[in-house]
Amino acid sequence: MIFNAQIPYDNDHLVPILSAETLKYHYGKHHVGYAQTLQTLVAGTDLADISLNMIIARSEGNNEKIYNTGLQLFNHDFYWKCLSVSEHRPTGKLNDLILSQFKTFERFLNEYIDSANSVFGSGWSWLTWQRGRILFMNTQNAEVPIVEKLLCVIDLWEHAYYIDYRNDRSAYINNIITKCINWEYCESLMPWFV
Repeated sequence: MIFNAQIPYDNDHLVPILSAETLKYHYGKHHVGYAQTLQTLVAGTDLADISLNMIIARSEGNNEKIYNTGLQLFNHDFYWKCLSVSEHRPTGKLNDLILSQFKTFERFLNEYIDSANSVFGSGWSWLTWQRGRILFMNTQNAEVPIVEKLLCVIDLWEHAYYIDYRNDRSAYINNIITKCINWEYCESLMPWFV
């Protein structure tokens, strides 16, 4: 299997929230690097011809380097799909669930921002669906939460924001959550029965 880092737009698509320079390095060096490294690591092994998800599952507890590289490739593929500057709030069933659970969209945003800001060090901040509820979950390093559905993720590694925001990770988190989430994509991941 050939692993390709996937990004659904050009480097300047997320301006002014993320610069073309950030995407050039974040996608072009880090994300592409994970795909190339994973390709090299699995070449000639029994993992060479299976899906990324199966590689992650089979390498957990067996090969930390393959496991973490696979997770980082998965996380980045997902992260780029979760971002867009064309939408600023969800509609439809995701909006209904947010309002039912959080009462206002602003309260939901503030709780998501607070949750993401609570991560110490490198990691990911997730918007998830579990047992009929939206949950904020944070993971360290490359980990992914085990839940019914992943709806959105924010990369909290320094390479995701440092060119544009320097050490002001809070400003990056605020701008991503309030101005850059692709709510249409997130809603497309909701269970059909909601």
